[in-house]
Amino acid sequence: MNRVRDWLKGRKTYITAAIGQLGAVVAWADCDINGTALLGAVWAAAQTCFLRAGLANEVQKQQA
Repeated sequence: MNRVRDWLKGRKTYITAAIGQLGAVVAWADCDINGTALLGAVWAAAQTCFLRAGLANEVQKQQA
């Protein structure tokens, strides 16, 4: 179990964003959402990844 936790460290945000994007693409393909909603979902997932990367970068700078 510790190996799984170690592997997931720093990846959980990106996995969650990818699952969200996949869900949005599936909903768009099923015509449950339109292209604007798909674009919004993709943009929100990308913002989450950028924020995570930026925060991790700042934490590394502070620890150095």
